Amino acid sequence: MGNCLKRNQTQLQQNQQCPKCLMVFLAQSSALQYQQHVTNCRVRQIQNPPAQLRNVQVGDVVIEPNHPLNPNPNPNPNPRTTPHYIQEDFQNRKQKYYWCKELLPGSKIKYKWNKKLSPPMPAANVSEMLALPWVQIKNSEFPIKQTWFRLQLEKKRIPWQQGAETLSVNKESFLMTTLNMYKEINWHKEVKVHIDGDKVLDAGGLLREWANLIMKEIIHPESGMFQIADCDDVSYKINCEADTDEHIIDCFKLLGIVVGKCIFERIPLNIYFDRSIIKHIIGQPIFLEDIYYYDRQLYQSWDFLVNNKFEADDLSEYFVVYRQSKRDYYELKLGGQNIQLDMDNCQEYVNLCIEYYTYLSVKPFLTAFLSTLYSIIPKQLLSLLEPLELEMILYGTPFIDINDWRDNTDYKGAYYRTHQTIQWFWEILEQLDQFNLAKFLQFCTGSTRTPVEGFRKLESNRGNCSKFCVESVPFTKASPYPKAHTCFNRLELPMYETREDIEQHLKAVIQADLDGQFGME
Repeated sequence: MGNCLKRNQTQLQQNQQCPKCLMVFLAQSSALQYQQHVTNCRVRQIQNPPAQLRNVQVGDVVIEPNHPLNPNPNPNPNPRTTPHYIQEDFQNRKQKYYWCKELLPGSKIKYKWNKKLSPPMPAANVSEMLALPWVQIKNSEFPIKQTWFRLQLEKKRIPWQQGAETLSVNKESFLMTTLNMYKEINWHKEVKVHIDGDKVLDAGGLLREWANLIMKEIIHPESGMFQIADCDDVSYKINCEADTDEHIIDCFKLLGIVVGKCIFERIPLNIYFDRSIIKHIIGQPIFLEDIYYYDRQLYQSWDFLVNNKFEADDLSEYFVVYRQSKRDYYELKLGGQNIQLDMDNCQEYVNLCIEYYTYLSVKPFLTAFLSTLYSIIPKQLLSLLEPLELEMILYGTPFIDINDWRDNTDYKGAYYRTHQTIQWFWEILEQLDQFNLAKFLQFCTGSTRTPVEGFRKLESNRGNCSKFCVESVPFTKASPYPKAHTCFNRLELPMYETREDIEQHLKAVIQADLDGQFGME
């Protein structure tokens, strides 16, 4: 059985290109997979002639061969540079699942996570996918949208063969050193993070660590830039009382760069934004139900106003908002200090309050943030997504499925799935709660979250699929602890002799405070 499996997984040894659709199979792909694809591709081409390229116009969104979203006369990315994570969507036709964030039936506020079967791609290859109408993609299920969205981003990418950018940061002042450099970097290139005085080389892991640490520094309460939103989940809203000096505005611009780069490189964020920020990113209006994720008390007060009857004398509210930092009142409309709230104007009052709190009061910060975000991810592309869909792309899943983790793990060295040390390893992880599982995942991969497709979609750099891997190393008293290579999602696990030994050393790693330990590799 083992020999048969090895024959089926014989590698190509060198890159091979499909003669029909021009899709490239990397050298590490199996020969059997390549042969099956070529056979299927020939059959599909006979049954379904290639779709013709066409221009699509939807409102003010135009996608043409010479559009900024498509700077090449040839609208298709070079298949030689199409990342493996996208090729896999077309090559692997077996049933796949993803986690989907959906509103509960009849609710505009509450949602749940559902595990759903991924739909088949509506095209046989990358070229046909890119030729599909924008309207069809907009109305498609999330996995199809996400694949098309990522294909469009790949056309913005500058291949690593044309050189990489280096971001040199100082461990003691990584925010300030980043602020001094970020404007000089082309963020559509591969960016390698270099730590001054450190010999650690970045193959993708340091970029993830850098992004998460920058976000924590900017969103930390001491910065005064953000506040914790009053809602069920821990999320952050822009502080309307923040200073508007040049340094703060520059920090918001840097935050836009970080979020844009994380979307571009498919790095899940460890920090949530409130729903109003999400809607601003995709260019959608903000409604009362969105305030539930901004400030629950404001939501309840405004919801009461618009859904109940009352007498004018019951309220002494006027069309003004008190500004704490300036110690004055802001008129929501001209003459607002003399306009009293009543049944006829309460909806207008609520709408103006929403506009003030989520836009007007934070306009300079929001403008700075969006300007740099859109410089990496075009606004037209982001408008393709719904709020929950953008959150799925930004954050991945907020929970860890231990069975999915185990099913999508590779082993190297002396280890294999039923090895005694590996069995102990999974038994110990099964006993951990979600908080500690997330800490261990961060130790291994640099992120506390996985994509909505689960562990099968973990990546290393350059879009290469890189499943979690446990590699055996000798156990020595000089080096008794597991070691992680976050760039490759690989854990070097010593060959412990007892379950107690592995549990002791795993928990020591998990309980260590890793925040701020930049460049663990």
